[in-house]
Amino acid sequence: MKGKNNWEKFCKEIQERSLNQTLLEVESAEKLRKKIFKCLNDASNEKILSENLSEIHKLLKINNSKQGYIITGGGEDSKRNFKRDPNIPHFKLHNGRWFDFAITIDERCKPAQILSFAFEIRFPKREGEIADSFLRIDLNSPDHRNDVRELRFHLHPNNGDIMVHSPPMSPLEILHMFLYGMEIRDKPRAS
Repeated sequence: MKGKNNWEKFCKEIQERSLNQTLLEVESAEKLRKKIFKCLNDASNEKILSENLSEIHKLLKINNSKQGYIITGGGEDSKRNFKRDPNIPHFKLHNGRWFDFAITIDERCKPAQILSFAFEIRFPKREGEIADSFLRIDLNSPDHRNDVRELRFHLHPNNGDIMVHSPPMSPLEILHMFLYGMEIRDKPRAS
């Protein structure tokens, strides 16, 4: 097996490992929403997150859709903010970063399953940079074209056209990483 065939085999192995090791089962969409709310409220109390309790309530929503329940954090319902418009509602961190997310959950099966999610964090422009930076972490739905390509779990590092296999993480793990685990220098590296 050479070249592209090897890469396709690796992609399949990474995808299977990611799906098998990631916690995609939840008790219910509402219980996951409550865990997310607690995480956001704790971050607000710790002065990591700018929003207060009532603002968190406004930004964190749960709605029913054809696919299941959708938990959104910011955004306009389940629409994605691909243009990174700061006027669309989102969560703000005290360090200038801002993020939003959407999670789709199927409760027709027991236990309920996380079908897809999209988390995106944006970083303010630093000295010498032309545009704001971002990181998006996605889990596409099982019927998405990226599932056929073995890229259901992936991240977009500062470019929506670049897709890299994502480390297997649950929505709560990603949220904690956005809140507590992403230090970035004030100035870009010299080289």
